[in-house]
Amino acid sequence: MKPDEVILNNEQFSTLKELYVERLVDNMSTKDLVRYVTDDMSEYVNKLTFTEVLQECNNYWDDGLTEIIEEVKEIHPNV
Repeated sequence: MKPDEVILNNEQFSTLKELYVERLVDNMSTKDLVRYVTDDMSEYVNKLTFTEVLQECNNYWDDGLTEIIEEVKEIHPNV
């Protein structure tokens, strides 16, 4: 079916998109879902500034962020 052969109003088009996403996700394996979310989150985080990443991390780890930063410094010490 060619796009120029389909006529949908806004509500129908919205429903088509919702059904597409719903059924696509329903047919994904857990492994595929994890990979998709990981890729999407990585892309999101890579677009953030240093300050925004720290804010996101602080919101997620709260009081544990200091420990995580220390862990990162142990993995990649200053040379």
